[in-house]
Amino acid sequence: MQEDFIFPPPPDPRSPFRLHLAGTSYCDGNYRIELRERDLYFVFEYVESGRGQLQIDGVEYFPKAGDLYWIPDSGRRSYWSSSEEPWIKHWFNVSGPLVPELLKLYSLENVRLIHNFSRPELFTDGLARLQKAPQQAHLPLGPDILHAILAQAAADLLTDKDKQHSFSEEGVLLRDYLDRQIFRPMPDLETMSRVLRRSPVQTIRIFRRDFGETPYQYLLKRKLAAAQELLLCTRQSVKQISAGLYFSNEYYFAGLFKKKTGLSPGRYRRKTEEGTLTDFNIIESEPGHYVNRALLASESD
Repeated sequence: MQEDFIFPPPPDPRSPFRLHLAGTSYCDGNYRIELRERDLYFVFEYVESGRGQLQIDGVEYFPKAGDLYWIPDSGRRSYWSSSEEPWIKHWFNVSGPLVPELLKLYSLENVRLIHNFSRPELFTDGLARLQKAPQQAHLPLGPDILHAILAQAAADLLTDKDKQHSFSEEGVLLRDYLDRQIFRPMPDLETMSRVLRRSPVQTIRIFRRDFGETPYQYLLKRKLAAAQELLLCTRQSVKQISAGLYFSNEYYFAGLFKKKTGLSPGRYRRKTEEGTLTDFNIIESEPGHYVNRALLASESD
Protein backbone atom coordinates (compact mmCIF):
# COMPACT_ATOMS: atom_id res chain seq x y z
CA MET A 1 0.00 0.00 0.00
CA GLN A 2 1.16 3.54 -0.77
CA GLU A 3 0.05 6.87 0.67
CA ASP A 4 1.06 10.41 -0.24
CA PHE A 5 0.80 12.87 2.66
CA ILE A 6 0.64 16.63 3.13
CA PHE A 7 1.48 17.67 6.69
CA PRO A 8 1.21 21.45 7.15
CA PRO A 9 2.92 23.65 9.76
CA PRO A 10 0.96 24.18 13.02
CA PRO A 11 -1.90 26.69 12.86
CA ASP A 12 -2.32 29.94 14.72
CA PRO A 13 -4.22 29.07 17.94
CA ARG A 14 -6.87 31.61 16.97
CA SER A 15 -7.66 29.88 13.66
CA PRO A 16 -11.24 28.55 13.38
CA PHE A 17 -9.99 25.81 11.05
CA ARG A 18 -7.18 23.28 11.24
CA LEU A 19 -5.99 20.89 8.56
CA HIS A 20 -4.30 17.99 10.36
CA LEU A 21 -3.30 15.88 7.40
CA ALA A 22 -4.25 15.43 3.76
CA GLY A 23 -3.27 13.13 0.96
CA THR A 24 -4.02 10.25 -1.39
CA SER A 25 -4.27 6.58 -0.40
CA TYR A 26 -3.68 3.68 -2.77
CA CYS A 27 -5.27 1.03 -0.60
CA ASP A 28 -4.77 -2.72 -0.46
CA GLY A 29 -6.99 -5.45 0.90
CA ASN A 30 -5.75 -4.86 4.46
CA TYR A 31 -6.67 -1.17 4.64
CA ARG A 32 -8.84 -0.46 7.68
CA ILE A 33 -9.12 2.61 9.91
CA GLU A 34 -10.64 2.64 13.39
CA LEU A 35 -10.97 6.15 14.80
CA ARG A 36 -10.63 6.52 18.56
CA GLU A 37 -12.73 8.70 20.83
CA ARG A 38 -9.83 11.12 21.16
CA ASP A 39 -9.52 11.49 17.37
CA LEU A 40 -11.56 14.70 17.32
CA TYR A 41 -11.38 15.54 13.63
CA PHE A 42 -13.56 15.22 10.55
CA VAL A 43 -12.53 13.12 7.56
CA PHE A 44 -13.60 14.13 4.03
CA GLU A 45 -12.77 11.64 1.28
CA TYR A 46 -13.40 11.23 -2.43
CA VAL A 47 -13.18 7.71 -3.87
CA GLU A 48 -11.45 7.76 -7.24
CA SER A 49 -11.75 4.00 -7.78
CA GLY A 50 -12.66 0.84 -5.93
CA ARG A 51 -15.22 0.25 -3.21
CA GLY A 52 -15.36 -0.19 0.53
CA GLN A 53 -17.42 0.18 3.67
CA LEU A 54 -18.00 2.86 6.27
CA GLN A 55 -19.58 2.37 9.69
CA ILE A 56 -20.66 5.24 11.93
CA ASP A 57 -22.39 4.46 15.23
CA GLY A 58 -23.66 1.17 13.82
CA VAL A 59 -24.95 2.60 10.53
CA GLU A 60 -23.30 1.17 7.42
CA TYR A 61 -22.50 2.94 4.15
CA PHE A 62 -20.82 1.59 1.03
CA PRO A 63 -18.74 4.25 -0.77
CA LYS A 64 -17.62 3.32 -4.25
CA ALA A 65 -15.85 4.96 -7.18
CA GLY A 66 -17.14 8.50 -7.74
CA ASP A 67 -18.57 8.94 -4.24
CA LEU A 68 -17.83 11.56 -1.60
CA TYR A 69 -18.18 10.69 2.06
CA TRP A 70 -17.31 12.29 5.35
CA ILE A 71 -16.89 11.05 8.89
CA PRO A 72 -17.92 13.13 11.94
CA ASP A 73 -15.52 14.11 14.69
CA SER A 74 -17.06 11.87 17.35
CA GLY A 75 -18.77 8.53 17.85
CA ARG A 76 -17.85 4.99 16.83
CA ARG A 77 -16.24 5.31 13.40
CA SER A 78 -14.48 2.83 11.16
CA TYR A 79 -13.94 2.41 7.44
CA TRP A 80 -12.18 -0.10 5.26
CA SER A 81 -11.44 -0.94 1.64
CA SER A 82 -12.64 -3.94 -0.31
CA SER A 83 -9.93 -6.56 -0.83
CA GLU A 84 -11.23 -7.34 -4.35
CA GLU A 85 -11.50 -3.69 -5.47
CA PRO A 86 -9.35 -1.60 -3.13
CA TRP A 87 -9.88 2.13 -2.92
CA ILE A 88 -7.82 4.88 -4.43
CA LYS A 89 -9.01 7.95 -2.55
CA HIS A 90 -8.14 11.58 -1.81
CA TRP A 91 -8.81 12.99 1.63
CA PHE A 92 -8.58 15.81 4.15
CA ASN A 93 -8.57 15.44 7.96
CA VAL A 94 -9.79 18.71 9.49
CA SER A 95 -11.15 20.22 12.69
CA GLY A 96 -12.20 23.53 14.19
CA PRO A 97 -15.54 25.30 14.78
CA LEU A 98 -15.78 26.33 11.13
CA VAL A 99 -16.32 22.72 9.98
CA PRO A 100 -19.57 21.87 11.84
CA GLU A 101 -20.82 25.38 11.14
CA LEU A 102 -20.42 24.90 7.38
CA LEU A 103 -22.13 21.51 7.57
CA LYS A 104 -25.01 23.10 9.47
CA LEU A 105 -25.35 26.05 7.10
CA TYR A 106 -25.57 23.71 4.12
CA SER A 107 -27.98 21.33 5.97
CA LEU A 108 -25.46 18.52 5.72
CA GLU A 109 -25.10 17.64 9.42
CA ASN A 110 -26.80 14.27 8.98
CA VAL A 111 -25.46 13.47 5.54
CA ARG A 112 -22.56 11.03 5.27
CA LEU A 113 -22.41 9.94 1.63
CA ILE A 114 -22.91 11.68 -1.73
CA HIS A 115 -23.07 9.32 -4.68
CA ASN A 116 -21.47 10.44 -7.94
CA PHE A 117 -19.96 13.65 -6.61
CA SER A 118 -19.93 16.02 -9.57
CA ARG A 119 -16.64 17.83 -8.96
CA PRO A 120 -13.86 15.40 -7.97
CA GLU A 121 -11.28 17.93 -9.14
CA LEU A 122 -11.97 19.89 -5.95
CA PHE A 123 -10.00 17.19 -4.15
CA THR A 124 -7.14 16.73 -6.62
CA ASP A 125 -6.78 20.45 -7.30
CA GLY A 126 -7.09 21.20 -3.58
CA LEU A 127 -4.28 18.78 -2.76
CA ALA A 128 -2.12 20.33 -5.48
CA ARG A 129 -2.73 23.81 -4.04
CA LEU A 130 -1.82 22.61 -0.54
CA GLN A 131 1.30 20.94 -1.85
CA LYS A 132 2.48 24.27 -3.27
CA ALA A 133 1.58 26.35 -0.22
CA PRO A 134 1.33 24.16 2.92
CA GLN A 135 1.83 27.22 5.12
CA GLN A 136 -1.64 28.39 3.96
CA ALA A 137 -3.34 25.09 4.82
CA HIS A 138 -5.25 26.48 7.81
CA LEU A 139 -5.96 29.95 6.41
CA PRO A 140 -6.97 30.65 3.72
CA LEU A 141 -6.57 27.54 1.51
CA GLY A 142 -8.08 24.86 3.74
CA PRO A 143 -11.38 26.64 4.44
CA ASP A 144 -11.62 27.64 0.77
CA ILE A 145 -11.22 24.03 -0.37
CA LEU A 146 -13.66 22.61 2.18
CA HIS A 147 -16.23 25.32 1.51
CA ALA A 148 -16.17 24.54 -2.21
CA ILE A 149 -16.59 20.81 -1.54
CA LEU A 150 -19.55 21.29 0.80
CA ALA A 151 -21.25 23.84 -1.44
CA GLN A 152 -21.02 21.40 -4.34
CA ALA A 153 -22.23 18.53 -2.16
CA ALA A 154 -25.30 20.57 -1.21
CA ALA A 155 -25.91 21.41 -4.88
CA ASP A 156 -25.61 17.74 -5.84
CA LEU A 157 -28.22 16.82 -3.24
CA LEU A 158 -30.61 19.42 -4.63
CA THR A 159 -30.04 18.07 -8.14
CA ASP A 160 -30.89 14.58 -6.89
CA LYS A 161 -34.11 15.92 -5.38
CA ASP A 162 -34.96 17.47 -8.76
CA LYS A 163 -34.51 14.03 -10.32
CA GLN A 164 -36.73 12.48 -7.66
CA HIS A 165 -39.48 14.90 -8.69
CA SER A 166 -39.26 13.28 -12.14
CA PHE A 167 -39.13 16.58 -14.00
CA SER A 168 -38.84 16.09 -17.72
CA GLU A 169 -35.82 17.39 -19.63
CA GLU A 170 -38.14 19.70 -21.56
CA GLY A 171 -39.71 21.06 -18.38
CA VAL A 172 -36.31 21.79 -16.84
CA LEU A 173 -35.10 23.35 -20.10
CA LEU A 174 -38.03 25.77 -20.15
CA ARG A 175 -37.75 26.50 -16.43
CA ASP A 176 -34.07 27.37 -16.83
CA TYR A 177 -34.94 29.61 -19.78
CA LEU A 178 -37.61 31.40 -17.74
CA ASP A 179 -35.18 31.92 -14.85
CA ARG A 180 -32.99 33.89 -17.26
CA GLN A 181 -35.91 36.17 -18.18
CA ILE A 182 -36.52 37.68 -14.74
CA PHE A 183 -34.88 40.98 -15.68
CA ARG A 184 -36.10 40.88 -19.27
CA PRO A 185 -39.50 41.41 -20.90
CA MET A 186 -42.04 38.65 -20.33
CA PRO A 187 -41.71 36.32 -23.34
CA ASP A 188 -44.88 35.43 -25.20
CA LEU A 189 -46.11 31.88 -25.54
CA GLU A 190 -44.83 31.58 -29.09
CA THR A 191 -41.31 32.39 -27.91
CA MET A 192 -41.56 29.84 -25.09
CA SER A 193 -42.80 27.24 -27.54
CA ARG A 194 -39.77 27.76 -29.76
CA VAL A 195 -37.49 26.94 -26.82
CA LEU A 196 -38.99 23.42 -26.75
CA ARG A 197 -39.86 23.24 -30.45
CA ARG A 198 -43.38 22.34 -29.42
CA SER A 199 -46.78 23.81 -30.03
CA PRO A 200 -48.10 26.36 -27.51
CA VAL A 201 -50.61 23.84 -26.16
CA GLN A 202 -47.92 21.18 -25.73
CA THR A 203 -45.58 23.70 -24.07
CA ILE A 204 -48.14 24.64 -21.43
CA ARG A 205 -49.07 21.00 -20.85
CA ILE A 206 -45.44 19.91 -20.36
CA PHE A 207 -44.67 22.74 -17.93
CA ARG A 208 -47.88 22.36 -15.95
CA ARG A 209 -47.33 18.61 -15.65
CA ASP A 210 -43.85 19.17 -14.18
CA PHE A 211 -44.40 22.26 -12.03
CA GLY A 212 -48.13 22.53 -11.44
CA GLU A 213 -48.57 25.93 -13.10
CA THR A 214 -48.20 27.66 -16.45
CA PRO A 215 -44.89 29.15 -17.59
CA TYR A 216 -46.40 32.63 -17.27
CA GLN A 217 -47.46 32.01 -13.65
CA TYR A 218 -44.02 30.64 -12.79
CA LEU A 219 -42.12 33.59 -14.26
CA LEU A 220 -44.48 36.12 -12.70
CA LYS A 221 -43.84 34.65 -9.25
CA ARG A 222 -40.10 34.66 -9.89
CA LYS A 223 -40.27 38.34 -10.84
CA LEU A 224 -42.23 39.16 -7.68
CA ALA A 225 -39.76 37.22 -5.53
CA ALA A 226 -36.94 39.21 -7.16
CA ALA A 227 -38.87 42.42 -6.41
CA GLN A 228 -38.89 41.51 -2.71
CA GLU A 229 -35.12 41.05 -2.78
CA LEU A 230 -34.66 44.39 -4.52
CA LEU A 231 -36.89 46.16 -2.01
CA LEU A 232 -34.91 44.64 0.82
CA CYS A 233 -31.36 44.89 -0.53
CA THR A 234 -31.30 48.04 -2.68
CA ARG A 235 -32.44 51.66 -2.54
CA GLN A 236 -34.09 51.52 -5.95
CA SER A 237 -37.47 53.21 -6.13
CA VAL A 238 -40.63 51.24 -6.80
CA LYS A 239 -40.68 52.77 -10.27
CA GLN A 240 -37.10 51.64 -10.95
CA ILE A 241 -37.80 48.11 -9.70
CA SER A 242 -40.92 47.91 -11.82
CA ALA A 243 -39.02 49.03 -14.90
CA GLY A 244 -36.09 46.70 -14.23
CA LEU A 245 -38.43 43.72 -14.02
CA TYR A 246 -40.28 44.88 -17.15
CA PHE A 247 -43.72 45.34 -15.68
CA SER A 248 -45.92 47.58 -17.84
CA ASN A 249 -45.89 50.39 -15.25
CA GLU A 250 -45.29 50.95 -11.54
CA TYR A 251 -49.02 51.07 -10.71
CA TYR A 252 -49.69 47.67 -12.24
CA PHE A 253 -46.60 46.30 -10.46
CA ALA A 254 -47.62 47.77 -7.08
CA GLY A 255 -51.14 46.37 -7.35
CA LEU A 256 -49.92 42.95 -8.35
CA PHE A 257 -47.28 42.93 -5.59
CA LYS A 258 -49.92 43.74 -2.95
CA LYS A 259 -52.31 41.13 -4.32
CA LYS A 260 -49.67 38.40 -4.16
CA THR A 261 -47.89 39.32 -0.91
CA GLY A 262 -50.52 41.17 1.10
CA LEU A 263 -48.43 44.37 1.29
CA SER A 264 -47.75 47.27 -1.03
CA PRO A 265 -44.08 47.57 -2.13
CA GLY A 266 -43.59 50.68 0.01
CA ARG A 267 -45.11 49.11 3.11
CA TYR A 268 -43.12 45.95 2.58
CA ARG A 269 -39.89 47.97 2.48
CA ARG A 270 -40.82 49.96 5.59
CA LYS A 271 -41.62 46.81 7.55
CA THR A 272 -38.31 45.20 6.61
CA GLU A 273 -36.46 48.38 7.63
CA GLU A 274 -38.33 48.46 10.95
CA GLY A 275 -37.49 44.82 11.55
CA THR A 276 -41.16 43.88 11.85
CA LEU A 277 -41.03 41.75 8.71
CA THR A 278 -38.11 39.36 8.59
CA ASP A 279 -39.36 36.72 6.16
CA PHE A 280 -40.37 37.00 2.53
CA ASN A 281 -44.05 36.23 2.07
CA ILE A 282 -43.54 34.44 -1.22
CA ILE A 283 -41.58 31.28 -0.51
CA GLU A 284 -40.54 28.39 -2.75
CA SER A 285 -42.11 25.40 -0.99
CA GLU A 286 -40.64 23.04 -3.58
CA PRO A 287 -38.86 23.53 -6.91
CA GLY A 288 -40.98 25.80 -9.08
CA HIS A 289 -43.85 26.05 -6.58
CA TYR A 290 -44.32 29.33 -4.70
CA VAL A 291 -46.80 30.01 -1.90
CA ASN A 292 -47.75 33.05 0.18
CA ARG A 293 -46.50 32.40 3.74
CA ALA A 294 -48.78 35.06 5.23
CA LEU A 295 -51.84 33.56 3.61
CA LEU A 296 -50.86 30.09 4.78
CA ALA A 297 -50.57 31.39 8.36
CA SER A 298 -53.98 33.09 8.20
CA GLU A 299 -55.57 29.94 6.78
CA SER A 300 -54.13 27.82 9.61
CA ASP A 301 -55.56 30.26 12.16
